[in-house]
Parts: sequence; structure tokens; C-alpha cells
Amino acid sequence: MSADTSTTKFRHNTADNQVSHHTKLDNSFYCIKSMQWLLVIGIIVLLYSSLVGLLNILFPEKHLDWDNINTDVLNFPETFTWGVATAAHQIEGHNVNNWTQFEDRENKESSGSACDHWNRWQDDHNLLVELGVSSYRFSIEWSRIEPNQGDWNEDAIQVYSDMIDSLISKGIEPMITLHHFSHPIWFEEKGGFYQQQNISYFVDYCSRIFPYFSDRVNKWCTVNEPDVFSIMGYHMGMFPPGLRSPLKAIRVMKNVMVAHGEVYHRLKHLNPNSYVGLAKNVTIFDPYRRWNLLHWLTTFALNYIWNGAIISALSRGKMYGKSVTKVKNSADFIGLNYYTHVLTSPFLPQTTEIDLPSRSHETVTEFGYPMYAEGLERATKWLNKLAIPIEITENGVADGEDSLRPTHLKRHLWVIADLIAKGVDIRSYYHWSLMDNFEWAEGYSMRFGLYHVDYENQQRTLRNSGKTYQQIISRHNK
Repeated sequence: MSADTSTTKFRHNTADNQVSHHTKLDNSFYCIKSMQWLLVIGIIVLLYSSLVGLLNILFPEKHLDWDNINTDVLNFPETFTWGVATAAHQIEGHNVNNWTQFEDRENKESSGSACDHWNRWQDDHNLLVELGVSSYRFSIEWSRIEPNQGDWNEDAIQVYSDMIDSLISKGIEPMITLHHFSHPIWFEEKGGFYQQQNISYFVDYCSRIFPYFSDRVNKWCTVNEPDVFSIMGYHMGMFPPGLRSPLKAIRVMKNVMVAHGEVYHRLKHLNPNSYVGLAKNVTIFDPYRRWNLLHWLTTFALNYIWNGAIISALSRGKMYGKSVTKVKNSADFIGLNYYTHVLTSPFLPQTTEIDLPSRSHETVTEFGYPMYAEGLERATKWLNKLAIPIEITENGVADGEDSLRPTHLKRHLWVIADLIAKGVDIRSYYHWSLMDNFEWAEGYSMRFGLYHVDYENQQRTLRNSGKTYQQIISRHNK
């Protein structure tokens, strides 16, 4: 072998060795990189799992084993108030207001004569006596009292005054709601609660109507469900004025709360001994997939918008980052309207025409949401931050066949009794509703009444659930 050949072979072997060495180094580098990425992914998964696990611990979704709970055993204090609730537009009939205008414009089912309560209220008050309730929450219709700006209807005021006298003569304490979703068309056409300058119209109306009844009525709700009113009307488009703007909904909610605060202080000035609050819907939002952080983030956002913002306004005088000083401490009680919880994701349906998600073991109501009595305890935890008495101003279920309502009623009452035994200051329960009525966007399709109403002849018939409530009240009034 020549020297040149040997040299060439050596060079080739050296080159091969260098390539092999570099390949090994590259493979080692890629292995290290892969291990680093696996480590990073592992850390991310661990942190994600830990965070979601912590959220599940801090914010549990409580469910009770109702098969092993005797809901027939209910213990309430003697001072507990038993009641039912209604709203003017839903039962009176032939109102002319923002809702009738909306019904016509959007081709919605007409409220029409509703339950014809305006002409049948004396008979309906006898239903209250039959049930045995000690209090009745109802609203007075602003559009009847002031149908045109500055046009004060004394005849309508007299009818409401007669209603109050009738209730008192029967031993039933009235609780009046001043605004329950409906108001005069002239107020709506000025922009309603969307325009901050319109708040003064509502405050003046409340200040003027209050002295007519305050010598006989002690319990007052300024407004009903500022959250539902604003979100359904200005974001979901299902209430008047039928808009779809989250920013407008937030603005209206804040203005309604400012209106509440101003009305509260005005009424307390007129009668310091009056008992004034508002009815707050508390809907509990839970993540649909409890392992999904996006669902958790959506849950926190919705819980703040729907619940936290109003509670912050009442407790701190702050709402959506803005000062609402007159709202702070502007309630002698907080009314709790409780119906359900909502399983939440970023793709939550924006209509009530689609059933909401539910857990596999939950019973879905005719309204499309699950029966979740356990959420009543969680709702009170939100309201306990205010450190004022809680009045359950609404609770009920749409159930035309009356197959679910007895169970629904007893489960919720069981939770309330349990909360009272644990020291929560709950003073009353107003079942929604006394009788079937016009259920806003759902028209007459949903029946919430303890009394069935035949809209053809306006006959009222006590349902079995009404008899159940009647018996519960009777047992506790002995």
C-alpha cells in the first residue's frame, strides 16, 4: 500500500469519526431539548392541575343526597313570615307600559287581560287567606299611577289603597315593590334607566307615591332584580327595549342601583321607621367542565357581573370600578330571588329557548334550567357579606303539571330551615307565585302558580303544591 493511499484512508476514517461524533452530539442535544420540553410541559400540566384542583376545593359545587333527607321535617321560628309574591304587569291585565309596547313592536305574545287581577283582586285576596300566608309581596304599576308625565291618576291610587286595607283587615302584611320590570311608555321613550338624568323621574315618583301608603305599609322593595332587568333588556334582547349590548346592560344596571340608593334615602327621610330594601336575583354560575380553566374564568366573570357588582355597590359604594356612594348601606334588608345555578362555558346560550346544561343527576325544569336547591345556601353566602337580614322574596318553579313543585318547595324550605338553624338571618319566604301569570318573555307558556289559572274563564284552582304549602304554613302557625 502506498503512503498516499494510507493517508487517504486515514483522512476518510478521521472524517467518518468526526461525522459520527457530531451526530452523537446532535442526538444528545435533541434528547436534552426534548427532555427540557417534556419537563416544561410536565410543569405546566402540574401547575394547571394544581390550580384547577385548588379552585375545586375553594369553590365546591355542593350536591346533597336528597334520597336520604326527610324534607317533611321542617323547623322554623314562630316569627318566620310565610308569603307569596306577584307583579302588577303579570297579573293585573290591560296595562299600558313599556312591556305592552314591546309586545306589540316585537310581535310577542300579548299580556292582554293576564289574570284580570285589577278587577278580581278581592277574590284573589281570599286565596291568600285560604293559603294561610301572613304576608303578600306585590308591585304597584307606575304606568297606572302616572300614565303621562305629571298626570297623576288618583283613581288607580285609591284601588291600591283599597288593596292594602283589604290585606291588613285579613291579617296579611303587604310588601310593596315600586318597580318590577315595567314603567310608563313616556319614561321608556326618554331613554328609561339608560339615561342617568332620568333617574330623577323615578325618584320623584317613588317619593310622591310613598306617603299615600306608608302609614299602613312598612316593607318596601325599591326595585326588582336590577341584574335581570338590565341583562335581559339590554344584552340578551328578551325584555324591553330588546337591545344586545353588554356595555349598555352594565350602564343600566349601575343606573338602576343608583336609583335604588336615592329612593332608599328619600323614603327613609320621609319615614325613618320604614323597612326598605331591594329584591336581588342570585344565580349561581358554575363551570360546566370543572377541569376546564376557561370555564372557570367565564364563571368568575359572570358571577361578578351578575352578583358581585351589586353586592359591592351595596357594601362598598363601588360598582364596575366607579363610585356609587349613595348605594352604600342603602338597604335595611336584601331580598333574595333564587331559582337555579347555571353551568357556564364561553359558549353559554344567549337565549332561554335552549335548555341550559345540567348535571346528569339533576332534574331539568320546564324553564330549561336544573332544580338545584343546594344553591340557595351558596346564594346566602353572597348576601351575608352585607350583614343585613335576608328575605326570600321569590322562589318557585315552572311546572304546569304540578309534578315537580311539591318536591321543589320542600327541598328549598328544608335548606332555608337548615340555614336558619346554622344562624343565617333569613326572616321570610315568599313563594313565586300565588297563581299562574304572564311570564314575561315566555308569555303564558310557563306556569308558576300555587293556583292554576284557566285563562278562558279566569277560574283559580288550588294545586296539590298549594295544599302542601298550606299544610306547612298551618303546622308552623299552631
